[in-house]
Amino acid sequence: MDIHLGNPGIISYFDSANPLGQRVYGGHLAGIGGTGFNHFRTYGMYAMVLLLGETKGRFRDNRGTDRRLSAGDLIFVFPEVPHQYGPEKGDHWEEVFVAFDGPAFDAWRSHGLNVALPVWRLDPLAEWSERFFRVLKPTVRPVDASHRVAEIHGMIADALASRPHDDSTPAWLEQACHALARGAGAADIRDIATQVGLDYDSFRKAFKAATGEPPQKYRSRMRVARAALTLQRTDLKIDAIATSLGYYDAFHFSKAFRAHHGCSPSDYRRRAGATPGHSPSSA
Repeated sequence: MDIHLGNPGIISYFDSANPLGQRVYGGHLAGIGGTGFNHFRTYGMYAMVLLLGETKGRFRDNRGTDRRLSAGDLIFVFPEVPHQYGPEKGDHWEEVFVAFDGPAFDAWRSHGLNVALPVWRLDPLAEWSERFFRVLKPTVRPVDASHRVAEIHGMIADALASRPHDDSTPAWLEQACHALARGAGAADIRDIATQVGLDYDSFRKAFKAATGEPPQKYRSRMRVARAALTLQRTDLKIDAIATSLGYYDAFHFSKAFRAHHGCSPSDYRRRAGATPGHSPSSA
C-alpha cells in the first residue's frame, strides 16, 4: 500500500521486496526540490531525477563533478556518492523522480552505469516524463509493484542505450567491470589489470578514479549483490552459494555478506522469502 507524505508531491512506497528490487519513494516537485547546497547528501539508495519545464540548476558531487542543469537532464544518484543538486539563485526548478533499492540494480554497474557519469540528457523529454509518471503510480497487488520495478530496469536500460558515447570513458572499464563481477573462477585482480593493458598500480588508481571505489571493493559488492539475488530466488544451500561465487568457504561468505547487509545470509533469505525448489538454471 502507498501513503502520501506531508508534501503532496511525494509518495512513499511500501512495496514488498522482490528479486528485481523495490521502489522506495518518488514524486513530482515544482518550485521546490533538490538537496540544497549547504552540505553533500548521501541517499543510501539509487534514484533517477528527471528535470522538467523551465528548470535551471546545478549538480555537484564529492568526486569533482560540477554541472549546470536544464530541463531534459537526468540525474542518476548512486547510493554511496555524496552529492547536491537544485536551483541556484534566480532559477526555477521542476523534477519528477523515483528512488529504488535492491541488489539487482547493482548489476547495471557492469553494463554501463558509471559514477563518473551521473548526468546526461534524455530525449524526447515528453516521452521520458510520461514513463517516470507511469512508474510512480500507486499499486495494490504485489505483482503490479513488481511490474513497476521492472519498468525502472527498462528505463535504466533505455537511458544507457540512448546516452551518447563519452570519449573520456576508458575503453578498458567495461571489460574490467565484467571480469570483476564474475563468481567462481574469476581472474585475479592483477591478471585483470594485465588483460586490460595496465600495470597493477595504474589499474587500481584508474579504476577507483572512474568508479569511485577500488577494484577489490567493487568485486566484493558485486559478489554480495549476486549472492542476495541467489538467496531470494533459489533454495541453494549457503555453502553452495559461497562456492559458486568464489568465496573460500561459507564462513568467509557470511562475513562478507553481513558486512554489506547487516545480517547473515540465512536471515536475509528468511526476510526476503526465497522461492523454494528453484535452481539458478530455472530461476
